[in-house]
Amino acid sequence: MAHSEAAAGGGVPGFLVPIDDAAVAELDAAAVTRGFDEALLRMTPARDMRARIETVVDLLEKMDPAGLLKKQGPISRLVGADVEARLQFELASEKVVAAMRQLKIAAQNGVRMRMMLDEAVREIETDQMRFEAAIMTGRGRLKCAAGSDEFMLARYERRLANITAMHAANILAIEQLKLAKVVLTSLLDRFTDVETLLLPVWQRHVLALASAAGASRQAGADFSETNTKLIDFLKQDLSS
Repeated sequence: MAHSEAAAGGGVPGFLVPIDDAAVAELDAAAVTRGFDEALLRMTPARDMRARIETVVDLLEKMDPAGLLKKQGPISRLVGADVEARLQFELASEKVVAAMRQLKIAAQNGVRMRMMLDEAVREIETDQMRFEAAIMTGRGRLKCAAGSDEFMLARYERRLANITAMHAANILAIEQLKLAKVVLTSLLDRFTDVETLLLPVWQRHVLALASAAGASRQAGADFSETNTKLIDFLKQDLSS
């Protein structure tokens, strides 16, 4: 009866609530948590995206519009060097696009990981509410534990210390998970900018430069400017 009255009174027990096997079992039940999804421990989307970005940047830096322009003169066209140069330029651009497809796959994994991070935070925060209630009740019981069996009291204190330690660890875990989400979201947002704007613009300049019968220096200059902007934008992700 006293136990029920204590529970109804806000979780702080009265003097008649003993520390016994049932009280220890309550702490054991409160300490049960779901383990992290193993996929959450294995997936490294931010690192994977940065690795893919490095590959894209390396390929972009190897693009050679100047080499294409040099092979556009009458002699080069006579011996077919202009066609060979254009094919090489197109092949280089196709490698960039292929690398971007791999980056998109990494980004899709990142979107899934972000959802998993949100779910993990929600689960830990649910645990935290249960831990906080158990800690409050446990500390209240210990204040009224004079005369309790020493062995039972030691068991109860140990269980309470474990929950308190888990509560503290969860605070750090939540901070780290939220930080990981911020970093990942920043990468995903920047990838969206690349996919929806910068890459399409870059591809149009590739087309303009590669498809012309005689590529102009202006087309080469426009491509070089766009290529540099794309490189600089992607490199920001590598330094963040």
